[in-house]
Amino acid sequence: MSGEVLYSNVKFTRKPGDRAADKLCAGREGDVTYATLKFAVTPSSQQQQQTDPTHTADPTLPVSAAGKASSYRQSALVLLILSCLLLIAVISLAVYHFKTKENPEKYTSLSTNYSSLLDRLHNLSSDYSNLNKNHSELQSNNSRLQKENSELKKNNTELSVKSSILNKYCPLKEGSSKERVCCPEKWVQFNGKCYYFSTDTMDWNSSQASCVSMGADLVIIESEAEQRFLLDKAKSQTGQNSYWMGLTDAVTEGVWLWVDGAPLNDKAKYWHSKEPDDWKKEDLSGEDCARLVYEIHWANSLYTWFDASCTWQQNRRICERTAVIINI
Repeated sequence: MSGEVLYSNVKFTRKPGDRAADKLCAGREGDVTYATLKFAVTPSSQQQQQTDPTHTADPTLPVSAAGKASSYRQSALVLLILSCLLLIAVISLAVYHFKTKENPEKYTSLSTNYSSLLDRLHNLSSDYSNLNKNHSELQSNNSRLQKENSELKKNNTELSVKSSILNKYCPLKEGSSKERVCCPEKWVQFNGKCYYFSTDTMDWNSSQASCVSMGADLVIIESEAEQRFLLDKAKSQTGQNSYWMGLTDAVTEGVWLWVDGAPLNDKAKYWHSKEPDDWKKEDLSGEDCARLVYEIHWANSLYTWFDASCTWQQNRRICERTAVIINI
């Protein structure tokens, strides 16, 4: 068959429903012949052997024309599919572009939203800067507050100490929440008055002078409650238990007067047994000054007053002064 020519038609069929391919291939037949291939047929091996008896048979099998045609058909189909996909992508981009141009309101809205987002981003950046600044200020304020808190704690400790001292020497007046009754250190307070119990001894006149030097006088006892209070305090003291009082009859024998000039009240006098007796065996001038004596075997007795020699006898003393009232 030397010299013969074989013709082969290659046909491509569109996939139903492919819109992009439909547009590309619009107006064409469903099955299209895109190429006509011609293949020249070479003489057969038998003829070559007959012509050239020295030729040796080639063991490699020849490629048939049908195989080559199938390979070309596959390559052409791949190229067509890629072309159609590319065309679809271009058409899609063009459609989106034209739709955006055809809808300026949407484009404007997108642009506005973009500008708004930029503004919000700027505001957030500004807010972040402000927060950093505020954080630094808060840290500074926190350090200052910690320092102030330490100072307040120190002041509070000092105030607590002062308050305990205040409560000790200036307790609240009974029945009042604003008035305090203040007495000097080492003095005790009772019923608006301050009392000092000495530990040293003197005669009566020296004792009165010592009390006056402290802005006080020897004690003046005006009630049973005051007498009980003085006995309780005398009981708690150590050492001598005899104290001078501010009572004397040195001016007129038998007429007992307090140091402020007030006469002895018959309703508030607590002489022991047969006292005063004006005993003169130790002092010929007699016993013209009064003293308060606490004895354990008189523990329940209020009657503890004795007269004694004003110059010969040495006793402790009880000084009395009016307390200072302060309002808070």
